[in-house]
Amino acid sequence: MSRQLQVAFKLEMRAVIRFLWAKSYNCTEIYRQLHEMYGKNAMSRQAIAKWCNMFENGRTDNEDTESEGRPSTVTNSEITARLNESILASRRVAVDEGVYSGT
Repeated sequence: MSRQLQVAFKLEMRAVIRFLWAKSYNCTEIYRQLHEMYGKNAMSRQAIAKWCNMFENGRTDNEDTESEGRPSTVTNSEITARLNESILASRRVAVDEGVYSGT
């Protein structure tokens, strides 16, 4: 009988996914095994399929890269500078006008 792990670490689960993927397990079986061990803390079926596809396409590491997720095109300092410019240009400007209008 196995123990269920209470704490789920992304890197740990990704390593398990890579290991089981290398042993030719399909995504459904990997999902079942992760949920058996991690319970509700395990990755979703879609996330497991995404990682299986990345490993299939040649990815060798299991760490986050800067390109994952929604790209940020504006930094906080740029937003602050735009906001300050808007406020200085018109003391009546609302805070959200300068940030979201792109001025």
